[in-house]
Amino acid sequence: MNKYSEEELISGIQNGSDAVIRFVMKRYAENIRKMVADFSLDRYVQPEDIIQDGMVELILNIRQGRFNRKSSVVTYYYSICRFICLKQYNKFREVRHLSDPVDIPDHDPGDPAADERLDRVMKIMPSMKKECVDIINLRFGLRQTNTGYEIAAEKRGFEEVAALLGIEAANARQRFGRCIQSLLAEYRKRSNWN
Repeated sequence: MNKYSEEELISGIQNGSDAVIRFVMKRYAENIRKMVADFSLDRYVQPEDIIQDGMVELILNIRQGRFNRKSSVVTYYYSICRFICLKQYNKFREVRHLSDPVDIPDHDPGDPAADERLDRVMKIMPSMKKECVDIINLRFGLRQTNTGYEIAAEKRGFEEVAALLGIEAANARQRFGRCIQSLLAEYRKRSNWN
């Protein structure tokens, strides 16, 4: 599968071989692009920046003897890129700090389009983690009725949601943020709306 041995990869990276560097970058390029999209970073950073920054870090680590050979070079490169994505995600999450409006379309009972959007959201919910379903249901007051689904007139505050779940309000806010981002990503994936 590999066209280079581990020793050839390490040697090539130490010596700045373009062919070896391109090989390593190409090996995980698609996975890294997907990772950037999965972290919802594609609005903020280009996947190619992560790919290149990861390579720079890999080259420096190998040249400075910090690569301990506990994994393959390409796996180590991927983990570096993942760490960069996590840093970027945390950076942009702190900037946003859930202040961006949640862009699930508003639900207007009686509006067929709004009912359809809510129905789509409710079809996604069973595929989500139980902790996400619970916190979203509590926050929005989602419930099934004889005629479909219904959202409570007022959202519960994070303090109330946290008390119901037995966690801190800050943890409820973070969990809700992660879960709603996951829901929105799946919603966009399954529909033509953005």
